[in-house]
Amino acid sequence: MYPSQPTASGGPRHAAPPTAPGVMPGRPPWMTNTNPGGKPSAIASFVTHVKALEALDPHHFPDEYAEHADRIRELEPFLRAHGILDVMNIKNPEVAALIGV
Repeated sequence: MYPSQPTASGGPRHAAPPTAPGVMPGRPPWMTNTNPGGKPSAIASFVTHVKALEALDPHHFPDEYAEHADRIRELEPFLRAHGILDVMNIKNPEVAALIGV
């Protein structure tokens, strides 16, 4: 049998050690959706905004829907520059129309 773990006696609790921007604690840096500077990659941002757009009803949440649609349009040049749209099919016809594929 294993000995029981000592319990905290009301002593000070310490926060987890700091991590680099965009790095989740306990995950290797290559498993994050950010670039080394801590900014999200265009692909990760695109997927995030598409999923959010698909989850919204444009009639009930027109402002939020428009924000996600605008951000998707803004990301299109980055996706084209990296050749992502040459190798990826967009399944959602609304999203395809937003980025002109």
